[in-house]
Amino acid sequence: MAMPAAFAIFDSEDRLVICNSEFAQYYPSFESDPELGAGRAFHGLVDELIAAGHIPVTTPEEAAEFVALRMKQHREAAGTPFETLVKDRIFVNTETRMPEGGTIILRQDITEQRRLEKERQDAEDLLRSLFEHLDQGVTIRDLDCRVVRLNKAASYWGELPVTEIIGKTTEELLRLTGHHQEAEGVIDEERALMAERRRDVSIRKRVMSDGSTRHIRLSRFPIIGSTGEVQGLGALGYDVTELIETQEALQSAKEHLEVTVLERTGELRASENRFRNLAQASADWFWECDADYRFSHLSESFPVPDGLTRNDLIGMALSDYFEASAFEPDVRQRLIDALRKHEPLRDFEITRPVGSEIRMYRITMMPIFEDGIFTGYTGSTADISELYEARQSLVEAERLASLGALVAGVAHEINTPIGVCVTAISTVLADAKKLHSRLGDGSLKRSELENGTSNIVDGAVLVESNLARAARLVSSFKSVAVDRTSEAERDFNLIRYTREVVESLSPHLGGDRIAVRVFGDEDIELRSYPGAIAQILTNLAMNSIIHGFEDMASGNIEIEIAREGASAILLYRDDGCGMPAETVRRVFDPFFTTRLGHGGSGLGMHIVFNLVAQVLLGAVQCRSEPGKGVEFEIQFPIRPPS
Repeated sequence: MAMPAAFAIFDSEDRLVICNSEFAQYYPSFESDPELGAGRAFHGLVDELIAAGHIPVTTPEEAAEFVALRMKQHREAAGTPFETLVKDRIFVNTETRMPEGGTIILRQDITEQRRLEKERQDAEDLLRSLFEHLDQGVTIRDLDCRVVRLNKAASYWGELPVTEIIGKTTEELLRLTGHHQEAEGVIDEERALMAERRRDVSIRKRVMSDGSTRHIRLSRFPIIGSTGEVQGLGALGYDVTELIETQEALQSAKEHLEVTVLERTGELRASENRFRNLAQASADWFWECDADYRFSHLSESFPVPDGLTRNDLIGMALSDYFEASAFEPDVRQRLIDALRKHEPLRDFEITRPVGSEIRMYRITMMPIFEDGIFTGYTGSTADISELYEARQSLVEAERLASLGALVAGVAHEINTPIGVCVTAISTVLADAKKLHSRLGDGSLKRSELENGTSNIVDGAVLVESNLARAARLVSSFKSVAVDRTSEAERDFNLIRYTREVVESLSPHLGGDRIAVRVFGDEDIELRSYPGAIAQILTNLAMNSIIHGFEDMASGNIEIEIAREGASAILLYRDDGCGMPAETVRRVFDPFFTTRLGHGGSGLGMHIVFNLVAQVLLGAVQCRSEPGKGVEFEIQFPIRPPS
């Protein structure tokens, strides 16, 4: 009963006689008292194990197969150990037949033993796998310096087969691979390493079968056993050919780089001198500032405010320079805001007093970032006073040219009613002379009198209507022309004046080809510059005629007048060909035209922008898409600020 293994005796009829608690623990019917199992048949005990779920079977077929196997083993009772799995435990069973009949069963739990064996086997498999798959070549020698084991990576022996390496000394292997000089004294070296328990590391060259040379980092060390005795010599060989070649390439590159750096340094110095000379010769001024917006570099010709020297400017804050240079407050604030936001600023135009003159300058400045960190600004300034004067002259010439075109159109338009009047008055005069002659000689008939007087009345009506038409044209032209030449401020009704401008433009509208509709608020009385409005409407209409309706048989223009608070809104629309987004973006730029080389000056819309912004003190926006016409929205104060 005290045995640690399960023990049971069955009689000749295979009934349990006696068992211990180790045997009884897996049988629910008598696990609490081994004596209760006496008399039970062996076959029934096997069935009880299956019913209790202690045998790993899942189908009736598997259960029947297990029962048949156990009954066969029990009947044979040959004393040969065999394993069974009961519940989650592994047992070694030994069943022995007794001479007088009956069977002795001994069942020993070897679960822990199997677990330890598996762990040991797993560890051995892991070590073997690591040994075989190491990038480093591993060779183990015995005390006689003969190779007893090596892995696949130990290819530095000149690609010899493993069978030719095992059992050979290091000297023999070196001679086989043609390294005779290295073979001399190698055995003495290895024995000294083992005797002195010392390690050494060296780089060796190995010539491979394809003739290439490999560099091997060879580390040799004594192998110490658990008892502290030297049992052999280990060697680790690592192919460092790429590393050696890389180092050599780096050394070569370093030498080449030093030469290149010297050459580039000379080129940079020459380039720097050229740039310095160019900056000094340029009419533009170049400057740089640091992250605190203080001047760090200035070109030789940079303008210096009165009372200061160029050296005084180095380290000066840009805001202080703007103030010392008498920049206007709003200009200073615009520049300072751009600097603080690290914004680029291109072609920003400013005015600045210089002595008794007002000069015009164009500023461009770009932020500098290094690895995403702001480090300052670099910029240039150009004096464009002469260019500005030339541009203003061009703008004025363009305005006068459009006025000249208006004069020619009105003159052509007036010729028609005047010509009709001349023809009509000639006919009336002839009829009057004829009546006067007949009346004098007494031969005038009643029918001739009636016809003559009727012709005179019709002629007079025709003369009156055409003279009225000519008078309207002259009046509209006179009002518009005077406004556009005088540029005087006065009070006027916006929608009535707009209709007068449209009337003066009628010669350019091609009769019924282009219909113009003016509508909106009739009560807006402006205190403004009618000449500017006339010029704006003229330029917009000519833009529609030249560009919008260029390839169209007819078109429509709408001019809507509205009030929004203290501002007047003038909406100009046409249903022409429209413009792409890029053209809309640049439509107000000076000298920008889509008819370059075909008569376009690129100043018409720029004049519109300047008149709205500088004369009317308003704002203008353009909206358009290809094929959907164009819309200009102009907003300006009804009564300008004092």
